[in-house]
Amino acid sequence: MRRKRMLRRGIMLIIDEQTVSPILVQTALKHRLPIYYKDDERPLDIKEHSKILTNSESCLQMLQHHHPEHIHTKVSQLVKNKARFRGMVADLDEDYNFKLVTVDELLCTKKENVPFPVVIKPNRGYSSVGVYIVKEEKEWDQAVQRLYSDLLLSRSMYSDAVLDSEQIIIEGYIEGQEYALDCYYDEAGEPVILNILKRRFAHDQDTSDRIYYTSSLILDEVRDQALDYLRLLNDRLHLQNYPFHIEMRKNETGVIPIEMNPLRFAGAGTTDVSHYAYDINSALSYFKGVNPDWETIVNRADEAYYGFFCAEVPVQISMNLIQSIEHDKLKEQFSDVMEYRVIQSAGDRTFAVIFFRTHCLKELDRLLTLDLEPFLTMKPVKEAVR
Repeated sequence: MRRKRMLRRGIMLIIDEQTVSPILVQTALKHRLPIYYKDDERPLDIKEHSKILTNSESCLQMLQHHHPEHIHTKVSQLVKNKARFRGMVADLDEDYNFKLVTVDELLCTKKENVPFPVVIKPNRGYSSVGVYIVKEEKEWDQAVQRLYSDLLLSRSMYSDAVLDSEQIIIEGYIEGQEYALDCYYDEAGEPVILNILKRRFAHDQDTSDRIYYTSSLILDEVRDQALDYLRLLNDRLHLQNYPFHIEMRKNETGVIPIEMNPLRFAGAGTTDVSHYAYDINSALSYFKGVNPDWETIVNRADEAYYGFFCAEVPVQISMNLIQSIEHDKLKEQFSDVMEYRVIQSAGDRTFAVIFFRTHCLKELDRLLTLDLEPFLTMKPVKEAVR
């Protein structure tokens, strides 16, 4: 009976099985959430204000196929397209500038005409694939060639719906501290924040997703400004019951969005860091309409940093040549592991997500520069028969 009631209420979880959070699976089973799969052939019945959550943007193709006119589908297509999203929010910051070009146009762009510093990236993207910060003219040629190589290597790993290999954004580099937030708009269209993560970089041109972390103090750094901005954003989007992951930079002028990822929270199950840090289950909070008591959380005695570490196969190594990974040795690099989650996906270079706790920011800096190649054992090279 409970399952039928949830179906009538329009609650739906759409799953890409390649990288599924065990916490999400346990939540779905315990609360009998109706699950559809990315390639599911069953009819997909979505009401006007259905609560839909995916674990990957690859699932958006299913919505596009079954319900192309639904507001969730239309808005998801809009925000996933970085150029359209930037065009919509550009007037909220007068210094916001960007340009959409084809790959061929990028390769032919005269660098003396580029307003450095800039960021170049695919118009639709995943993680930090093909994202490069270019501070000076002398860095342009190498960055463009690296982006082009990334696109060629990624065509076999990601669909066109996830990563656009034809259109590129050239945008002004936004100074400031970067944050990532898991949120949803509730039934009244009000923004609800479920997690705030701070992004840490190894250097000023680092674009990797290796470490995000949170703490009671970090929550207070951007929460109020983010809520104000998200209200302005929904004045344009008019969304209800809509989950999303948004990345922002904060500087002296306020908060500026970098990108908005539709109908999902932090990817590859990394949203689960809120479970370890604040006992917040993102998916369940969204489906039940829960707004966390942030004042109590901020004022608690816990001063630790909670984060996740995305361990990826270095780009110079072919994934097909890896024989084994020494997970136990990598785990020893962390002072306090909350969960070591092995990732086994043919379509992703991430081989583990490590949820950890620390009281020392120096540990984060050490982990940011940790060489992961020594933890990989390569297949023996067969000598050619003479």
